[in-house]
Formats: sequence, structure tokens, C-alpha cells
Amino acid sequence: MLKKWNDERGFGFIEVAGTGEEIFVHMSEFPKGVRPEVGMFVSFTTVIKDGKQRAVSVGIPGRAPRKYHRVPPEAESARSVFVFLIPLVIVLVLGIAAYRVVGSLYWEMKPAAKARRDLASDAATGREPAFRCDQRKHCSQMRSCAEAVYFLDHCPGVMMDGDNDRTPCEEQLCF
Repeated sequence: MLKKWNDERGFGFIEVAGTGEEIFVHMSEFPKGVRPEVGMFVSFTTVIKDGKQRAVSVGIPGRAPRKYHRVPPEAESARSVFVFLIPLVIVLVLGIAAYRVVGSLYWEMKPAAKARRDLASDAATGREPAFRCDQRKHCSQMRSCAEAVYFLDHCPGVMMDGDNDRTPCEEQLCF
């Protein structure tokens, strides 16, 4: 039952049947169009806010219940975090996937750059190169793009880069 009500400030206290306990209630928790009056019987749900119990979703016996339950501010802030985080995580995962796909396509399209990267990583780890300079000078004498890159970068007098763009054998191996 609504025990106390302050119309000017828009709040009051509900007395819980049989216990004498009083629970705070705000005007916004009543159904639209209902003017609270002392002595009125009500039904309600309780929540804890700022360490105190409050009545929410107040209903009037004999009237249709509220269609929509107002979400307490604590639940609203938790939900808003997820509303922000979920799209952020999705965008991040898609961005990483796109980066990997584009990166792999780059290396497929630029075999000379991939060969240089692989040769540089071998040199950085101290592994001996798989190729050695010899008398070969032309693309037709090479067995792979990696071998042509090694010869172009390390062996003098090779004739595999006609346009001087550091990509050997563009017409055959490293296109």
C-alpha cells in the first residue's frame, strides 16, 4: 500500500504488507496516467540502487500492467558497454582477417619481394643461402624466382633485369 506520497517532489514510500517495511518509489515507476494517492494498493518489483531498495514497475491491481519495463540504470550501463564492444570486436576480427588476406595476395603477386624476404630471414637466422654464384647470367638458366633474386642481388654481371626495377625475370619466373 502507498503509505506516504509527496506530490511536489514526485516520490513516496510503499509499505510492504505484513512487515511494516517502507520502500522508496518514484513517480516514473507508476503506469502512465496514474496519479498516486496515499492508501492505494500497488504491486511492484524491487531493485537495489545505491545500496537501497527501490520499487520499480509499479502496477495497480485491476489495471493492465505496463507494456514495457524500464531498465534500471545499472543494467543500462552494462548493456551499453556490450553494445559498444561487440561491434568493435567484430570490426577488429574482420580487419585482421582482411590484413592477412591482402598480405598473402601481395606475396603471391610479388614473388620477387617474397623471395627477398625469405632470403633476408635466412641470412638473419644465420642459415647458409641455398644458392651460390656461378657462370649463369640469364633467366633461362634459373630454376626459380628465389634463385633469380639471389643471383641479381649477389652475383655480378647477371642479365635478368632489363628495366632496372630489381625484379628479375619478369617475363618468365617472377611475374
